[in-house]
Amino acid sequence: MRHRNNLLVLVAIALVSVVVMAADNANCPMSTRPANPETTLEWEGKTVAFCCGGCRARFEKLDTKDQHTKFDAVAGSAPKATPETGTPASSAEEMTLTRYYLLPTCPVSGKPIATTPPATSKVIDGRQISFCCPSCIERFEAEPAKYNAKIDEQIVKRQRPSYPLTTCLASGRPVDVKGTPTDSVAGNQLMRFCCGGCAKYVTDDPARFKVALKKLDEAYIKQQLPTYPLQICVVSGEPLDDKSVNTVVGGQLVRLCCTHCEKKFNSKPQAYLGMVEAARKQDKPAG
Repeated sequence: MRHRNNLLVLVAIALVSVVVMAADNANCPMSTRPANPETTLEWEGKTVAFCCGGCRARFEKLDTKDQHTKFDAVAGSAPKATPETGTPASSAEEMTLTRYYLLPTCPVSGKPIATTPPATSKVIDGRQISFCCPSCIERFEAEPAKYNAKIDEQIVKRQRPSYPLTTCLASGRPVDVKGTPTDSVAGNQLMRFCCGGCAKYVTDDPARFKVALKKLDEAYIKQQLPTYPLQICVVSGEPLDDKSVNTVVGGQLVRLCCTHCEKKFNSKPQAYLGMVEAARKQDKPAG
């Protein structure tokens, strides 16, 4: 009897192993993170595994062509290394986000920008700018220096109070060491330096700019992570965990559950930033 019981146990273990190994992919077709063998979907004769239920639901909503594209990209893939806790956004994604227009008003008319249609958003001199109407684009392009200065002034005013560093992003010395602290704005991002020379040294060189931006983002994450007001991803609604992606946009930390949501966030960051800000205000004690 004992031998029979042992045999049954071995058979059960073998069956479980078959179930775990049944998936045709090792990485999630939506997020590309390692897939959970218990979160699967039977699809066109295949067992597709996902990292979470949210990705499975999003996969089901895709049309057949997009489903094949997503699945083919990870079919037979080897498991990837688990990201470190609080993985920063990729350098390429951060560079994209520094260009996005985050101010609530048109730089020309000063009118609020509710929902900006494509016709009123344009990249001018490497900076994406939103306008209240097409005619304001023409006025901006007639005097770009004037209106860019107006944008920079508003960005400095909004980000300066919560700026996380007291040292120059180029020299590492205190920003006021020379008595000439310089507030420089690159895209939508305030960057502080001890002098104009240091500012030019960083902002004129893409490689140095990436290094400085990474340093600044790390400081913002360290500053804001302990009081971050949400426990879920603002894009998917999935719980945040140690694999979450930390993205800094215009001096504000946003935590996302995965890289798939990071790309979706980047399509309309202003809307999601508003959700984080609303949660932060609600979380703040009255008085």
